[in-house]
Amino acid sequence: MTTYMFGFRRIQMRNAECGMRNLPHFAIHNSKLTIRNLLLSLLLCLLAPSIAGAENRILKLTPDTGPVIGGTVVRISLEELAILGDLEVRFGNRLAAKVRRLGKSTLEVMTPPGNPGPIEVRVVNEFWGTATSPAVFTYLAVGTPRPVAATPEVIRVEPATLPVGSGEVRVRLEGRNLSAASRVLVRDTAVPSELVGPGRLQATLPAALLAGAGTLELRVTDPASGGQASAPVLLVVENPAPRIAGFELLLPSQGGSPGTLLIRGSGFRPESVIQVADAPVKTTYRSEEELIGTVPPRVFETPATLSITVSTPGPGGGASNAGKLVVEIPPVVGRYIVFTSNRNGGRNHLFLYDRATTRLDPLEEANNPIASDAYPSISADGRLIVFQSDRHRGQSDIFLFDRQTRTLDLLPEANHPTAFDGFPKISPDGRFVVFESDRLHGRPKIFLFDRQTRAVSDLSHANEATADDGLAAISN
Repeated sequence: MTTYMFGFRRIQMRNAECGMRNLPHFAIHNSKLTIRNLLLSLLLCLLAPSIAGAENRILKLTPDTGPVIGGTVVRISLEELAILGDLEVRFGNRLAAKVRRLGKSTLEVMTPPGNPGPIEVRVVNEFWGTATSPAVFTYLAVGTPRPVAATPEVIRVEPATLPVGSGEVRVRLEGRNLSAASRVLVRDTAVPSELVGPGRLQATLPAALLAGAGTLELRVTDPASGGQASAPVLLVVENPAPRIAGFELLLPSQGGSPGTLLIRGSGFRPESVIQVADAPVKTTYRSEEELIGTVPPRVFETPATLSITVSTPGPGGGASNAGKLVVEIPPVVGRYIVFTSNRNGGRNHLFLYDRATTRLDPLEEANNPIASDAYPSISADGRLIVFQSDRHRGQSDIFLFDRQTRTLDLLPEANHPTAFDGFPKISPDGRFVVFESDRLHGRPKIFLFDRQTRAVSDLSHANEATADDGLAAISN
């Protein structure tokens, strides 16, 4: 007699030996054996060595209580068992009715009538002559309320973070009061899950849940606990950190139109934003490795070295390494034109036209709405404009406007309180202003104002006492 293990308990094989040499002798001396028994013997010979010593048990009865009158539908989860042969489920000495196989290791049965109290439940395989270790089912007297199982508890989820766009991923949840009937909820929607051990569930998260960055709340619910859900555990879906490998100015700004900047790198997301000099610009996502930025024309108006970065919001994400964009404006001969116009209410006012950008600057900070402002002169870089205005009680004086700071200098050191001061000209470097004034005996003479020292010179060697001298110009 040879003893092997399979399924649940030991089985015994009599009058059979495994080995092909003994098969003829076995067949000759046991002529009453059917072909079925012969095939069974062969199967046992093949399977027995690999399954010897295996033990199986019932993982869970759902539910594990029911009335004494019977008729409760119970789902039985077995421990990694391939169910072969005819099965019986015994509640004590009574057989359950309607045994159904729901899967590789799951049965569904209907309880027979019983007596109040706990009773052992076993699954018996008649083909192998095996039985599981017992589980416990409790019969309740008629009128006894069914106990509610404890609410599931989830302690942790592994992994706790996943990169965005991971595709379908399996995660494991650990906790208490978990069963084969437990279900994992993500955003209140059940996802495929299974019990993989005591206090352990495995859930499959579809790719759609991981397509965007964010925090997912995972809960567990169980019908036996009245459908109450556990407190959530958090799984964070993180954006990658962006990185710039290089960039290219595809379309420089021209004629006041925006520029187009191509950024190459890695870890880009549709929500990533290009920053130029710490200011966000309109960003178009092309792929994880390319972004297109639309840069406003004002960025290219002034020579500068600009920082280029990519910022991706969290979770994860962050700011990339910085690149450098050098803005160089080629000199345009005669770029700025300053002139006088009476287009605003008939009064003369100053305007500046930029030939490089085709923009017109109305110089609102320089002009006076109730005065006449005229006779402008501009420095070579287009920053400083000197002009004549009668805004002080109708008396003409000279003024200087700084386009960069948008401020007006009243030139109090240059202007005379009662004389005519006008027709100014500024040197190309913007330091000196030459102008005409009748402050000496009422005759026009030329004077020079030094912006650096704030001093006025009467140019006595240039002026003649009995002549009219004015309408001057100056070089560097």
